[in-house]
Amino acid sequence: MQTWSITIHGPSGIISTVDTGESQFVIGTETASDVFTIHGEGIMPRHAWVWISKAGLQIEDLGRGTLVNGYQINERVQVEYPANVQVGDVTLVIEVKAVEPVVVSPTPRSLDINIPQRAVTKSKASLEVTIPQRTPTRGNVQKTASTGTPSAQSTAANKAPHTGEYTLIKEIARGGMGQIYFGEDPQLERQVAVKVSSVSEDGEDPRFSKEAKVLAQLAHPNIVPIYNIGVDAHSRPFYSMKLIKGRTLQAVLNLIRDGDAAAVKEHPRATLLTIFRKVCDAMMFAHSKGILHRDLKPENIMVGEYGEVLVMDWGLAKVLGEREEQSSSISRVNDTGDYGMTMEGEVMGTPQYMSPEQATGMVAELDQRSDIYSLGGILYAILTLRPPIDGTTLDEVLTKVKNGNISSMVTKRGGKGAVTVGAPNAMGAQVPEALQAVTLKAMATDRNKRYASVGAFAGDIERYQNGFATNAEDAGTFKRIKLWVGRNKVLAGSAAAMLVVVSGFSAKVVVEGRKASAALARLRASAPTFALRAADAVQSGNLEEALEAASNAVDLQPEVAEYHRIRGNVLQVMVRWPEAVKEYRFAEEDEQAQKNLKLTEELLQQTEKDANDTKVKGRLFEELNAQGRQYEAMALSSALVDFWKDRKKDLIVIPELVRRLEAKMLPVPGTKILLSKTEFTVGEWKLYLKAEGLPDWKQPSTEFEQNDEHPVVSVSWNDAKQFCEWVSKATGKEWRLPTNSEWEAAVGTSKYPWGDYYPPNWDDGNYAVAEDGKDDPAKVGVDGIKGTAPVGSFKMNVLGFYDLGGNVNEWMWAGLDEKTGRRVIRGGNWGNHAERCAVASRVNDGPEGRHDSRGFRVALSSVP
Repeated sequence: MQTWSITIHGPSGIISTVDTGESQFVIGTETASDVFTIHGEGIMPRHAWVWISKAGLQIEDLGRGTLVNGYQINERVQVEYPANVQVGDVTLVIEVKAVEPVVVSPTPRSLDINIPQRAVTKSKASLEVTIPQRTPTRGNVQKTASTGTPSAQSTAANKAPHTGEYTLIKEIARGGMGQIYFGEDPQLERQVAVKVSSVSEDGEDPRFSKEAKVLAQLAHPNIVPIYNIGVDAHSRPFYSMKLIKGRTLQAVLNLIRDGDAAAVKEHPRATLLTIFRKVCDAMMFAHSKGILHRDLKPENIMVGEYGEVLVMDWGLAKVLGEREEQSSSISRVNDTGDYGMTMEGEVMGTPQYMSPEQATGMVAELDQRSDIYSLGGILYAILTLRPPIDGTTLDEVLTKVKNGNISSMVTKRGGKGAVTVGAPNAMGAQVPEALQAVTLKAMATDRNKRYASVGAFAGDIERYQNGFATNAEDAGTFKRIKLWVGRNKVLAGSAAAMLVVVSGFSAKVVVEGRKASAALARLRASAPTFALRAADAVQSGNLEEALEAASNAVDLQPEVAEYHRIRGNVLQVMVRWPEAVKEYRFAEEDEQAQKNLKLTEELLQQTEKDANDTKVKGRLFEELNAQGRQYEAMALSSALVDFWKDRKKDLIVIPELVRRLEAKMLPVPGTKILLSKTEFTVGEWKLYLKAEGLPDWKQPSTEFEQNDEHPVVSVSWNDAKQFCEWVSKATGKEWRLPTNSEWEAAVGTSKYPWGDYYPPNWDDGNYAVAEDGKDDPAKVGVDGIKGTAPVGSFKMNVLGFYDLGGNVNEWMWAGLDEKTGRRVIRGGNWGNHAERCAVASRVNDGPEGRHDSRGFRVALSSVP
């Protein structure tokens, strides 16, 4: 057995020496089961985390300042033995003491261990799964297979053959369908997760194989990617996938519920809602592929250390339109007493999170709304820290699900005394009424009353986070104005005055004439508030509310031409054109209003001559886009029916494309632009081609396959420029490619896009750099991907941008040589070697050049 010695040195010399086997612990002054307790000046209760193993020594500072071999560390690092770890005025010297051959056990059960992440105290619940993600990239990494000379039997039991072999190191999770192992892929020298079936019959497990095939179709940043599928030496089906280091969402909620201070601080409600929206992003993608999950719950969501959110366990997934066969090994649902556990048989799913139609076994009738119900259950758990359905028996839980007996979300906010377990005030707040309404709409017993799509559900969460009223709640004018005040702090004073005046104005007119005049003056001054409210309502797609707010602004200050234009615009989009004409005529001094007056009069004349009302509306749609009024165009589009059916250009997709682009724009410090946080995607390019009536997109590369989430490639500078000019004309805004200086400002001051160290870690970007820093001739690299990856698959930088290095090179706006017309290209790509990774590196090509490693991202001028 291999052992290590830890010698503790203080200011006056050696304090003590201890021996240890493979272990993980925290260094600090705290007395706890996972803390190696030492005392000294400058040492904090939980100072640093240490992992001693045959593969090397890993150390991570827990925010208190730690030196490793004399160097300050700011992230997890791996070093060779011996090594010095200094915390405060104490130094630990860790070195190998003895090495003996280790035989790998053939029995997977004996490998069952749990690897704590960031030394957080393990939750009392059994739902936490901690999986290491960062692969060691420095030092000598010893593979388990090389630590001894295992017998042939043990080698066979822990290797799953494919083109090479996987070595199974440790079991890290277990479920009803199989076990998941922490493994190594010697061929690509990376760590993986390997799921092995436990219910196979003669090497076959149809449901397990189906899960693997489903995952293969779901290449999305928020869905765990699959690498390989096969059968091991014991005829057990397996598939390998990406390793994720983190905790399940259930484990996070358990820690918050139990009062863990670190978890409460790290996961406030806003962060949890952002996690939830990422889950919604994953499910929107899955539903677009015709795939239902059917077992969505907090336990099946992994929250990574670096903000990753991945939807896991697709074993009960259903492909819409395919006939489903029940596993012969399971015939009924058994009452296990754990109603958060996945069950199969006549009823499939997790009782506390399954939809009523799932609970009644209506398998053939399930659709996206069943997953939406389960998503509502997850949101319920996030908000209340408990499942939405309670009960003491399986029958009781299922009966409550079928009848829609969801536990109340209303709690009394804490007074004195301990916080009740499972109460949302463990997070310091009650459940807001708006989020209660959203949750209950998603979990409606009648599925026709639920959100029609995950996108609509996520849209309400986004509205709440941005300070708008949700569609699920019955928000009156008073609440909407209150929300506007919250979003516009600068105008809060005038808004508050408006609210006070509105509530008491009538009485003042009757009782206090003079004071009423002053109140009227203050009320008139609030007209801009109503104008802004109208703009907000248009963006939310609520034209009736927009009209009401614009009318209030006009009534208060009828002399302001801008307010008449705003009201006229709303009436124009509502196809109330005679009223719009009248309103525009009140705005003689507003140039834009007069242009719309002329347009609306022409639309009325066209309607009189042409009975095809849809054709006239189609013209208005085009004009709205040309004016940059995309939100109004989206509101109008539902009334256009088949206007574009026989047209080459499908302009109806323009608002969706613009919405997607604008949602990704982030400011770049020191510049006057907003820059897209990801590269331009295949899906966005398809929308552009559709809008312009250009030939459909075709897979450009024969080396790899792409889907809508991958960056578009084989696009020339001329192509990108043409798109920018087109979208600028369509929106009335200035879109273009970034300049060299703007791109450099977004990347930052480090030597490489990921930092100052080399080579990159596997999750630093998509490059063809091997673990030793040399070029990978296979063009795969430590990230394990040949070709492009879905945008946002790797870590973002500190400003929130993804893939400024790696994945694809990006065209810059400026030319390298204006005489020859050659254009600059920045950022490494998926096939690039070492020297191309540096921020300073740049290449160039003619503006007509195309390559399957080259794409672009767009910039938007934010300051005139």
